[in-house]
Amino acid sequence: MSFKNIFDNGGDEAGSADKSAQALNEDTPGAGDVSEAVRKLESERDPWLVRQTAHGAFDVMGFLGPLFQNAQGAAAAQRQVSEDPGAASDMASATTKAFGPPKVSISSDDMPKLEDLSKLIGNRRGHTLIATGLGSSEGLAVDPSLNTAYVADRGGQKLTAVKLDTGAQRVAASTLGDIGDVRVDGQGTAYTTDYSGGRLLAVDLSAGSSRKIADVPGAYGVALDAAGKAYVASWHDGQLTAVDLQGGQKHTTATGLGAGIAGVALDGRGKAYIGQKDGSGKLYEVDLADGTHRVVTSLLGASTLRVALDGAGRAYATDHVNGRLYEITLADGAQRVVATGLGTCTGLALDTVNGWIYVSNTEGRLWQIDQRAAQALGGVGKVAP
Repeated sequence: MSFKNIFDNGGDEAGSADKSAQALNEDTPGAGDVSEAVRKLESERDPWLVRQTAHGAFDVMGFLGPLFQNAQGAAAAQRQVSEDPGAASDMASATTKAFGPPKVSISSDDMPKLEDLSKLIGNRRGHTLIATGLGSSEGLAVDPSLNTAYVADRGGQKLTAVKLDTGAQRVAASTLGDIGDVRVDGQGTAYTTDYSGGRLLAVDLSAGSSRKIADVPGAYGVALDAAGKAYVASWHDGQLTAVDLQGGQKHTTATGLGAGIAGVALDGRGKAYIGQKDGSGKLYEVDLADGTHRVVTSLLGASTLRVALDGAGRAYATDHVNGRLYEITLADGAQRVVATGLGTCTGLALDTVNGWIYVSNTEGRLWQIDQRAAQALGGVGKVAP
C-alpha cells in the first residue's frame, strides 16, 4: 500500500466521522441554542440531571466535530508531504530563517569529571610483562602460528623461545656469536646476524643447529622478504645488503646510510625502512629497486634501533636511549611517543593479525603491548612491571 492510499483512507475515515457528528448535532433536540424541546424535557424530569446530561452531550459533540475536521486536515497535509518532500523541506527552511538554526549548548555538568577520567586511565592496562630473565636481549622475532617469541640474547650468544601465553621459555639454539638481530620464516628456521663475526646464520629451531649463509661485515639488523632474500644492515659502513638464502649470493642494495644503522623492516612493496641508533634517530626509506633513499623523520636525542611496520602506513620504533616506543606516520614523518618505561629496549616485533606489539630489553624483560591501546589518544603511557 502506498503512502497516498494510507493518508487518503485516514482522511476518508475522519471525514465520515465528522459527517456523523454533524448529523447527530442537527438531529439531537437541544443542540445549538437551548430550544423549547429542551425546556419541555427539563420541566418533566429532574432539572439538574437533565441539564448535566444533555448539556454535557452537547459539549462532547462540539469537541468531536472540530477534532474530526483536524484529522482530515492532517491526513491531507501528510499526503502532500509524502508526494512532495520538497514542501516539508521548504517549511523547515522557512522555520530556520525565522528562528535561526538550532543551537547546542554543553554545560559544565555535561562534561566528564577529571577524577573519573583519571580512574579510567589508571585502570586501563594496555601491556603485560610476559617473561623475565632472558639475558641481554638485542633482537626479537615472533611466530604467531606457534604463539612463540624468539629472543636473541647477545651476551649469552643464544636464542630463547618464549611461549606468549604462559611465559615458559627454553633455549632454542646456542653458540650463535654476537647476535644482533633475529627473524623467523614461519617454516622452522630463524635467521640471525653475528655482528662481531660478520655473518648471517640460519638456525634450525627444532634441532638447535646453525649454519652460515654468507659473510656480511658488521651485520646487525635483518629482514626477510617473500622471495627468499634477507636484507642485512651493516653497522660499520651504512649499507644494506641483499642475501639469497639458498645460495648465499649477495649484492649491495643501498649505500651512504651512515654508520650505526640498525633495524630493518620491509613493506612488501619494494621499500625498506631502516633505523639509525645514534642521537639523530633517523628513519630511512630505501627504494630496493635503485637504492635511493630519503629520511622519513628524525627522533632527535633518541634512536630508532628497531623498526616494525603495521601495514597501514605506520611504523613503530624503539628508542633504547630513553626507553620509549614511538609511532611514526610514514607519509609525513609525524611521530609521537606511545609507551615509556621500557628500559634499554632493543628488540621489537609486531603481530598485526592479533594486534600485539612485542618489546624486549637488555634487562631481560619481554613485554606484550596492545596495539589498539598504543594507537589511542595518549598511548599506553608508562609501562611498569
